[in-house]
Amino acid sequence: MVETAIGGMSAGAGAALGAGIAMGLSALAAAWSQGSLGSAAMGAVAERPELEKNILVYLVLPEIIALLGLVIAFLLVQKVA
Repeated sequence: MVETAIGGMSAGAGAALGAGIAMGLSALAAAWSQGSLGSAAMGAVAERPELEKNILVYLVLPEIIALLGLVIAFLLVQKVA
């Protein structure tokens, strides 16, 4: 017998939905932050080219948000499977 949660959704369907939301929202957050940082970084590099290597690190950091969303989604799917 399949356990049902609120609304008649099975536990597996709820975990899959949660995994999709976790991955989707984290990817959107990473894209938004990279867009904001990218425009500011180009302005800073145009004025001070020696900052290029330092700013590259800041442009890569938002990808951690998307990777953490992927890890959470993977853990949710593995818990059910």
